[in-house]
This record gives sequence, C-alpha cells and structure tokens, in this order.
Amino acid sequence: MLSVGQVLRDRYRVDALPEGDLIVYRGHDTVENRLCAIKVLEGEEAARLEREAETLLSHRHPNLPLLYDAFMLDSRLYAIFEWPEGESVQSRLKREGPLNEEDAPRWVGQVLAALDYIHTLNLPVARGGFAPAHVWIALDGRARLYGAGVTEINTIDRSRYTAPEGGNEQRADVYSAGATLYTLLTARAPEQVSPRKHNPSVGFATAHVVMRAINQRPEARYATIREMRKALGRAKGRSEKVGISLAIAPRSFPIAPLVIGLIVIALVIAGIAALRTPRTAVASDPTAQLSHTPTLIPATRPPNNPTTEPTPSPSGTPTPAPTATVSPTPNLTPQLGAAAVAATDNMVLVFVPEGDFKMGSAENDHQAFGNEVPQHTVFVASFWIDRTEVANAQYQRCVEAGKCTPPTGVNSPTRSHYYDDPQYADYPVIWVNWVQADAYCAWAARRLPTEAEWEKAARGSDGRLYPWGNDPPNNTLLNFNLAAQDTTRVGSFPNGASPYGALDMAGNVVEWVGGYYYDSYFVVVANTVTPTPSFRGGVRVLRSSSWNDLFENIRVASRRFSVSATAAFNDVGFRCASTERP
Repeated sequence: MLSVGQVLRDRYRVDALPEGDLIVYRGHDTVENRLCAIKVLEGEEAARLEREAETLLSHRHPNLPLLYDAFMLDSRLYAIFEWPEGESVQSRLKREGPLNEEDAPRWVGQVLAALDYIHTLNLPVARGGFAPAHVWIALDGRARLYGAGVTEINTIDRSRYTAPEGGNEQRADVYSAGATLYTLLTARAPEQVSPRKHNPSVGFATAHVVMRAINQRPEARYATIREMRKALGRAKGRSEKVGISLAIAPRSFPIAPLVIGLIVIALVIAGIAALRTPRTAVASDPTAQLSHTPTLIPATRPPNNPTTEPTPSPSGTPTPAPTATVSPTPNLTPQLGAAAVAATDNMVLVFVPEGDFKMGSAENDHQAFGNEVPQHTVFVASFWIDRTEVANAQYQRCVEAGKCTPPTGVNSPTRSHYYDDPQYADYPVIWVNWVQADAYCAWAARRLPTEAEWEKAARGSDGRLYPWGNDPPNNTLLNFNLAAQDTTRVGSFPNGASPYGALDMAGNVVEWVGGYYYDSYFVVVANTVTPTPSFRGGVRVLRSSSWNDLFENIRVASRRFSVSATAAFNDVGFRCASTERP
C-alpha cells in the first residue's frame, strides 16, 4: 500500500490513492513533469506481467496508453504509464445517454486499430475482452484502450462483453468491439437483437456490423479485426443509403422460365390448415392420406404478396384437411418446373433436373471470400428440394410423432414466444441444430440437401449471383438487412424465386445442409480430399443468408460453417431434399 507523497525511485511521486473502480494511483513523474498512473502488482501476477511490461516498453500506438517505466522493488512490480486524462465512454454514457453514430463508430474504430496493432505484433496486452469502461476518450479526442494486462486501470466486470467461447483470438476481440459499440449506440448491455430496436436512429449498415460482430458463432463474425474495421469504415455514411423501407413497393413480375401453379398454392393453404388442425380431426381412412406418388403440377408464378411484418393468423375454426384420392400415376420423368407434395408434412417440393452448373465464385468477383473459390463445374443428378424452409407447425408434427426433439428456444429475435405461438405456425423453425434438422428430414422420408444440390437449386445453371438473377437485392426480393429485424412467413417473397421455383434461398434464415465443411474448393477440384467427420473436427456447412445479413452475404455462393453439429441459433433453419419423388 502506497501513501500520498511517497516517491518511488526518486522520481515517481504518489499524488492520490485509487478512487472508485480504479486500481491505480495517480502520480507525477518529477523528471518529465507529467501525470502518470502507478500500478502495483504482486506474486505470480507480478512475475507474469514483468515479461509483458518489458515487451511493451518498446512499443507506441496513439490508441494505447504509453508505458513509461516498469521495475521490480521488494518483490513487487511497479508499472508507470500514461494517466487516463479525459473520461471513459462508460462515464459519458451515464451523462449523455446513447452516443451519436459519428462518435461511437469512430472511437470503436480507433480501438480496433489498436487491437490490430496488438495482434499483428503479437503483443501480450489488452486481449481477451474489454468493456466500455476500458475505453477512455483523451483530451485530444482520441480513444485509448486500457485493456486487460499491465495497463488495465479498473476492476469493471467485462463478462457481458467477452466472447462466449472465451480466448484471446481475433474473433474474441471482434466480439468485444461489437458488444462495446452496441452499448455506445444504445446505452444498454449487448443482446442478440438489433441495436435499432433500442435506437432507431442507428443506420442499417452500422447495425449490421454490430450484429455480425456479436454473433454467438465465432465463425460467423468477422475473421479478423482488420476486416471489421474496414466494414465499419464502409458503413460510415452508408447507413442511410442502404436503409430499406418496410413498405412494399409496387413491382412487376420478372419473366422466369418456371413458376409454381395456382394449384400448388391451394395445396399449400390446405396443408397449413392440416398442420393447424388437431391430429384427431384427420380422417383415419387410408384413402384420406396423400399418396406417396406425387402429383406433377405445371408451374405458374404464385401471387405476389411478400410480407415483412408478422401477421397474426385469422381466428376461428381451422379449415379441415383435404381428402386426397389415390389414383394411379403414370411413370413419367418429371419435367422442368414440376412440383410435388410430400405426404408426411405436406411440404411442396420443386424438381431440379440433372446437369452441370458452375459452383462457387469467379476469381474476379471482388465480393467473394476465400472459401468460395475457385469456381468449378459440378454435375448434379436430378433431385427434389423443399420449396420453402421447414416451418414451426411442420416441425411440431415431427416432435409429436416422437421423432424430433423440441428446439432449444421458443423465442425469436423480437418475439418472446415464437415456436409455441400459433400465429407463427408458418414461419421458419429456428433454434434447431444440425442433428435435429437431419432427424426431421429422415422422419419426412427425405434428407438434407448436399452443398452442391443446395447451390444448384438456388442459382440454376447460368451462374447467376442471386436466386432471382444478377440485379442487386432489395426488399421486394427477400427478408434481409435487418428490415424486419426478425423472420418472416415462409414463401413471402415470390419475386425472389430461384430458376426452379424454390423460395427464400436468400434471406430469412441461414440453412443447414448435409456434408462437412472445407476451407476452399481447391481440394475438391484437385480431388485431394473428401471431407469426413474427422475433418476440422466435423465442421458442418451452412448456406444461404438471413434477416440480419447485408449485401455481401446474400450471394448464393456465400458459405459458412458451424464448429458444432449440436449448436443452435436464432437465425438458422433448414429445408430438406429427396433423390426420389417424395
């Protein structure tokens, strides 16, 4: 314990004892005539941080406090560093409330610059998580990070700002930066809903950066601090430009080679009614069950009625389930545009004919990530794929049959009750992991699509960037960019249909697919590896994009992964496929 007036090494005078949450003494360097912080460490911590201090003495960065001196005295380590003049952003939040979108991203961007410096040089400081109380705004207006390690100045709990997986890798610090920015913009602790819910003035682009940074899945965050810093820079001044109105704009139907007929719509409506009708109301007569031999249906585009707001279902008596008549079906080869209805869950499936398609992204695609290249030609045998993502009511049927386990959560990003609320019966099921998705598809006499099948169903054979073509995304084509801030009813965006009539192949929820993940297509093209359960620990593939994705992840070539097959998320669902007619 030091006392006021005490002088260390005939140079550093103690002027004030630690106050509040501070764990440092305010001192004065009598040689340089400047304020300084004096930190005293003992025991194992002193031995560990002595080596850290020796490393830091030779480094300077404008967004990190300067370490002036460090020495051992009486088995204690004394660290002398730059006094935090100004105030912490935590103090400013208490005084002013949410910060504006000019200051908050700028200061977090400066912290990211410091973290990039730390990771680039592998410095042993300020890694493993920080909170708003660790970011100080100096008198010169610049942010300085007094993070974990020898220059940490307070005992503020940072657990709510620490990545759930822990560690001190770059993705963990990306999480802390995103969580801190969330608090600066909302004056609230970070949570898994858009900051726009608490502060509508936050731009869409900035909100997207925040939500990606605090994603519970490490692999879904920015891979590096530099990547997040660049994204935050692009978001500056862009938020208003990419803001998407929830109003549905007038639009015309684009010409498409194939679309689903009005008969399919009638079957879908009847199927939803069947799902909402108590099971005791379904006729027990075998002739009342849908045939396992599908009816081939000529395709016409469905009515154009996208929905971006949750719409409660009408109350009243559910429409009785239809009674289908079993009749012989000619053994015809399905034609392009054919559709069928599965007996188990009343899912409409669309047919994807065999043939080659270009998988992945071209080398000159500046939006492409490294795991999307090289683009290569793949032959895919004909198959059927669910027209939409599996809905809550359909998944509930599997749970009732004892073949599926319930989702790990009943909520959605903005709704406390979602899975267990009948008004969301035809919204995509979420909070299901890969194992649960695989079990559902097996119960429905189908399977998860392979990664190649999924991408072909989404883009066709012409190499388009998006399911609907090459035109940029907008809110008449998909649910994305935090416009609805949550899931929407499956099939709400017929204008965004793929060439084969599959809906929601972009936006709404990310989707589990079969197979294992690999870092690029080079190993596939070179025939050097076949992913197995032991590859990268059995990492599973995710395709598509969700309601909270911005433009770069909407492309059909975008790929993701989950390090665990038993992890579940609030923006991930699935659809099934079948080699044979369902």
